[in-house]
Amino acid sequence: MKNGNAPVDSGPTELLILAGGLGTRLRQTVRDVPKPMAPINGIPFLDYLMAHWRDQGVQRFVLSVGYMADSIRTHFGTRYHDCAVDYAFESTPLGTGGAIRNATINCVWSGKHMVIVNGDTWFPVRLRTLAADANRLGQPVTVAVKRIADNDRYGGVVLDENGLVRQFIAGNRQMENPIINGGTYLVNREYMADHLRDKPGPFSFERDILEPLAVAGLLGASMQDVQFLDIGIPEDYLRADELMVRDTIRQPHPH
Repeated sequence: MKNGNAPVDSGPTELLILAGGLGTRLRQTVRDVPKPMAPINGIPFLDYLMAHWRDQGVQRFVLSVGYMADSIRTHFGTRYHDCAVDYAFESTPLGTGGAIRNATINCVWSGKHMVIVNGDTWFPVRLRTLAADANRLGQPVTVAVKRIADNDRYGGVVLDENGLVRQFIAGNRQMENPIINGGTYLVNREYMADHLRDKPGPFSFERDILEPLAVAGLLGASMQDVQFLDIGIPEDYLRADELMVRDTIRQPHPH
């Protein structure tokens, strides 16, 4: 297995967006489109996400799609402005781990490193900071994390003095200055492909991959002091018009 310690470029240019979930929590609010296409100020959420990462230097997007995939592909096609867009299809739900395995192994990639993000989370991570932290820590996976005032909803993480994630804990457990996993990862692609290749069936990337990496001391953390919003939760989706940066999209992507 590759050791995953190859230096990270100042900014990886390929990004995988996990956009294949069923979105059951949000379906009572957004019924006719998949969750990542939920409109924010009249613009699909994925447009905001892709605009941010394009501004960070991403040149190619791979969208992992499943539920209502046609609406995503019809909207974006094969280009997002000057960026290439490709698709990894899930014929049945694969879980976060299975979706990453499918895209990592079955899509063609050019770079040694890739970024992975959730398609229902607004967390405008600074890619240069993420890459610098990944280089400093030298681990095969680096997760972007954030301090929040009160964590009664999300999974928490415990960091050691060197900036490695050593433990994941339930979100309802009391912590002083809680830190959460923001769902954005910079990974060594070859290491990840080897690591996931023989995993059977649907599985959780967070539980089945990240937790063992943390125990083994192989999971870095990049602290990001930026906004965090999970639109998959109806109450946060209904606040998104106010909370998300309104000038993120300079012009809507043409249909």
